Amino acid sequence: MRRRGLAVAGTGAALALALTACLAEAPDWRASGAYGAPGQEATAPGVPPPAASPSMRPAPAPWEEARATEVLLAHPALGRTVRTAYARAAGRPLRSAADLRVHTLIFRRHGCEAHRCLQLFVEFPGHRWLDVGRVIVDLSTGGVRVLKW
Repeated sequence: MRRRGLAVAGTGAALALALTACLAEAPDWRASGAYGAPGQEATAPGVPPPAASPSMRPAPAPWEEARATEVLLAHPALGRTVRTAYARAAGRPLRSAADLRVHTLIFRRHGCEAHRCLQLFVEFPGHRWLDVGRVIVDLSTGGVRVLKW
């Protein structure tokens, strides 16, 4: 099947065409100015990210993920736990925050409605995950919270 110079074949052809049509008709979110000018970084270190509404926040920037990891490792108890678990999984001590593979999500509850908070998920070598999904790093204050389940 061919549409607008795009060749699509297989079982997902209809879905691919529908997605292509939606993307072609969607407005360019970068042109709105809500996330900075096209081609520029949306936020810079130390500057809170812009938001169109309290419920809409841009995804974490790489520098925010790096900062959240540093804050986690600087925490007395949690940093020690992460370093010990990493040494067990990797067979060597953790040298820096760059050794960790961290995935983050924006967290917007429990006092983080007005702050920039990230929920951390830490992956070790060998695709092992550290259970720190309850750990929330508040980038606005530099604090760490642990959610109670």
